[in-house]
Amino acid sequence: MRAFCYIILFCVSLSSSYPQEENRREWNKAAKQKVLLLHQSGKEAESLPFLEEYVKKNPSELIYKLYLARALFWRADLELPGHSEDVFSRMEKVRKIRDNYLRAASLFEENVGYLVKVSPRDPDLGKWTFLWAMSEWYAGREDRAIQLFKKSFKHDFRLNQANYNIAAIYENLGQILDSQIYYGTYLKNEKELKEEE
Repeated sequence: MRAFCYIILFCVSLSSSYPQEENRREWNKAAKQKVLLLHQSGKEAESLPFLEEYVKKNPSELIYKLYLARALFWRADLELPGHSEDVFSRMEKVRKIRDNYLRAASLFEENVGYLVKVSPRDPDLGKWTFLWAMSEWYAGREDRAIQLFKKSFKHDFRLNQANYNIAAIYENLGQILDSQIYYGTYLKNEKELKEEE
């Protein structure tokens, strides 16, 4: 009798978990479609709420974690500090923006690292590394950004903008000779890319 009760309880638990699993699959499918549609139409930041929830429910989805990092990078809903505000209010807004870029950089770091191990010849590796570098730059970590821009260019020579960004960072840091070298590299590569077309 006791064994029979366990069998019935097991069957009931299976039947009740099946609709939940089915609902989860449907939600995942709908969320994926919404995210892809928004990313294809250049509205990455609008996908942020869906991505946050999707990644929370599916933590092993590498590409969607990268999409989340990209959405954080393009985020436009954080308020910019104004000149008329008091210094503490401005600092708080700047901190929130910087924390957002740091979070994006952290997600890129973790998941681009996995992507390099899993698929070292992935054609989008350069683009992901470039966005990671941009996140680091905007978060105020120029040294890391420079190294990552160099890596992105190694992954994809068409990302010549990386050389321009390196030059701009060096110029901003007052390292004029290094800046001139990378501006020169950028111009040389631009010329070569136009000749190839």
